Amino acid sequence: MGRTMKKNEIIKDRLEEWVENKGFLSPRLTIIELCKIIGINRTYLSNYINSTYGLNFNLWINHLRIEEAKQLMGQTPKRSLSEIAERIGFTDLAHFSKQFKLQEGVSPSEWRKNM
Repeated sequence: MGRTMKKNEIIKDRLEEWVENKGFLSPRLTIIELCKIIGINRTYLSNYINSTYGLNFNLWINHLRIEEAKQLMGQTPKRSLSEIAERIGFTDLAHFSKQFKLQEGVSPSEWRKNM
């Protein structure tokens, strides 16, 4: 097995564990912080995320957060969108709504209505 292959396996395992533990919910998370957490250099991690998910780091984190938001909206329909945005790591509702619409094509409130 080549070095890159082995490194990719390590990154994959550590990232999966980090995602399972919902590390992406931490507000203001940076790729540098994630590198420290999982012990991988920034270039390797960035390249891995780009090639595996077809997204850059920020878009990938937003994707994870929005999937979490959709679950929360389904589980607790009465919870406010501001509360959900804060809980999933967005600093404000406007940014959450913008990112949600970019990913889902509709606003969070429209998505919730059509659930």
